[in-house]
Amino acid sequence: MYSTRALRRLRPDLVPEETLFQLIDAAIRAPSGQNAQDWRFLIVTDAAIRAKLGEWARDGWARYQPRFAERPEAMDDLPRTQRLSLRSVEYLAHHLDEAPAIILICGRTGRHSTPGGSTFPAVQNLLLAARALDLGASIFNLPLAHARELMETLGIPDDNQIYCLVPVGYPVDQPGPVNRKPVAKVAFVNHWGESWPFAEQQPTQGWQDRWLR
Repeated sequence: MYSTRALRRLRPDLVPEETLFQLIDAAIRAPSGQNAQDWRFLIVTDAAIRAKLGEWARDGWARYQPRFAERPEAMDDLPRTQRLSLRSVEYLAHHLDEAPAIILICGRTGRHSTPGGSTFPAVQNLLLAARALDLGASIFNLPLAHARELMETLGIPDDNQIYCLVPVGYPVDQPGPVNRKPVAKVAFVNHWGESWPFAEQQPTQGWQDRWLR
């Protein structure tokens, strides 16, 4: 948790099937509303399908950030954190087809009163498992600009929906630590805006040292 960050620059090296199985096996240990377990995981490794996903990702990037798609150098003027994040998204948009595996996480349409609430815990399990196995992974939804075409291409039935895509592979960059706002800035006690004295006494970087080795 303390070192699982979005690693979007992936090497094309094959991810063994036993490793992919372990990711899904960890994902389905998450809680599921009414124990429905209606999540479904579609693992895409076919080169032709990945190429199509890459095409749709590039189109999604152009729609998501038209300014930077037209003038990538404009990102150089952004604050460092924002610039680095957008650069990594841009990279994945243009190299998605090189990811050795792209996992689509789906669920039954209308099955839950809070769509995604019974699916994204499984996604988080998958991301944490990827970190434990020294893999890079991130939620990446730019290809969903063509969601209908994507569903038709992969034969996903209409009673399901795609919640997200997770490209998986061995990363070029290193994992964490993950920099976040201090707990004292985002957590209140009893009433909105009421400070939490205990949190204010803790280091601004939190307790990462207790977890990172």
